[in-house]
Amino acid sequence: MPTLTALLLALVLTTATGVAAFAADPVLTILYAGNTYGYFDPCPTCGPQKLGGLARRATAVENLRKTGPTAGKLLAVAGPWEFAPEVSAAPPEPDKLPVVAKAHERLAYDAMAVTPQEMAILSEHKAALPKNAQLLGDAPVTRVLSVGGQTIGLVYFPMPKDVSAMVPDKLMDATAKAASELRGKVALVIGVSPWGAIDEEAFINTRKGAVDVLLGSGGGSGFASRLSKDSRTLWTRAYIKGKTINRLDLLVLPGKPDFVWKIGENFTAKVDPLDENFPQDAAVGALLK
Repeated sequence: MPTLTALLLALVLTTATGVAAFAADPVLTILYAGNTYGYFDPCPTCGPQKLGGLARRATAVENLRKTGPTAGKLLAVAGPWEFAPEVSAAPPEPDKLPVVAKAHERLAYDAMAVTPQEMAILSEHKAALPKNAQLLGDAPVTRVLSVGGQTIGLVYFPMPKDVSAMVPDKLMDATAKAASELRGKVALVIGVSPWGAIDEEAFINTRKGAVDVLLGSGGGSGFASRLSKDSRTLWTRAYIKGKTINRLDLLVLPGKPDFVWKIGENFTAKVDPLDENFPQDAAVGALLK
């Protein structure tokens, strides 16, 4: 019984931090997915709810884009490893990749990152790279876009040659430099990473404040939010196989050099399970049949 009580308490506390009531409407909401590994249907082994699927994700994106306090203020990002795992050669149904790529394109993300390994598999199966997707290379790439009247800077992290080795310092330095060149031009700098949790944590704690928000994927656990040691970088990481979607509601954007993130005060974070609360989008569902 004490163990059950502790588990229930942990669940309550986790939920409370994720869905803390807004002090104000969000200035920007970031919806993030990654590490889907080529899965496109609800998980068949996740119990009666069968979590996930691109058709449910489409509904989640569409709802937040058009309704409530997030309307017009949504940044939807698909991170690396959406099409294939980083540690194996192919997704579960590689022959479906052409329609899976079209389904991702139909979701109309504001940004999407694709690794060279994924691109090779897509090409092998005659699947086109979705429009607006950024193919990662050996150097960081930056992009500036406007969401809800805010100017946002994206830094696509470079792809190391060996995903199983530590990311070299020269790639971390180049990424931090690319981010610094956006400072003064944008209200928020967001990193999109394929590196995995160990290297991402090293980056945010050694290249302090290089990015304001880090959207992580690759090896390691998923989570709603963590902060760098100095609280200048807000970090979220995708869970696997597309069963959930990460959401960050930013109540303010960094405006001063001494700005730090404080959960419940200037941001909230949660992970939404894509369950029956998200009906399957008919068009995406039909495409994937």
